[in-house]
Amino acid sequence: QIKQWYQRRVRGSADNTNGDSQDNLEQIDSIQTQLDSLNDQASDEILKVEQKYNQMRKPHYQKRSELIAKIPDFWLNTFMNHPQIAALLDEAEEEVLRYLTQLTVEETDDIRSGYKIIFQFRTNPFFENTQLVKEFSMSESGEMGTTETKISWKPGMALTEKSGADKGKIKVGAKRDREDPFSFFSWFEDNSMGGDEVGEVIKDDIWANPMQYYLDIDEEEEELEDEDGDQDEEEEGDGDEGDEGEEQVE
Repeated sequence: QIKQWYQRRVRGSADNTNGDSQDNLEQIDSIQTQLDSLNDQASDEILKVEQKYNQMRKPHYQKRSELIAKIPDFWLNTFMNHPQIAALLDEAEEEVLRYLTQLTVEETDDIRSGYKIIFQFRTNPFFENTQLVKEFSMSESGEMGTTETKISWKPGMALTEKSGADKGKIKVGAKRDREDPFSFFSWFEDNSMGGDEVGEVIKDDIWANPMQYYLDIDEEEEELEDEDGDQDEEEEGDGDEGDEGEEQVE
């Protein structure tokens, strides 16, 4: 291919005798092929490592879930303290989330093809389900599609009826008016194709470290606290050295 491309480029040139450029391009192409092969190999190795550590994380996730279940309104407070998710919640949905006892994210075995988010609820006045699952899977065309549990709303309690035909993709972090039809449960029931920012936030942000949001810890504040702690340790160390010096003088 490189040879054919080069011949087309120089066909109209006055100097067609210089084959050095063609040789160099062919060598570069050969090196690039080797690099592409290494990149594919690296991706496969990284996938194996990630799969290994996903298995190692599972018992920790299980223990964490058991402890979280003992804390009232843990997931409600976690969601409300996350600025992007809180923007989707109205007062009725906040009340529903008081009944949320467990949140679980499960990635597919090959990781790349999708994941699912599992919400476990206590018996509540809003719907009959005790488990709601939203699953994200990669289609053959490379787009991410979703399937979700049909919510069995109790009479008069369907929070998404107001959305009607206006339901659609939600832009995470957008300022939300109370009359805006987009909400947490309209996101859950939406199964259109394409990227899902809300799902990614739950998977990569909230599920990865829910404590950060439950306690409403700001990352910058946490870094400053760490720096202050390091400075205190250094000052204590300097003080100890000074005391030793005084003892030696005496």
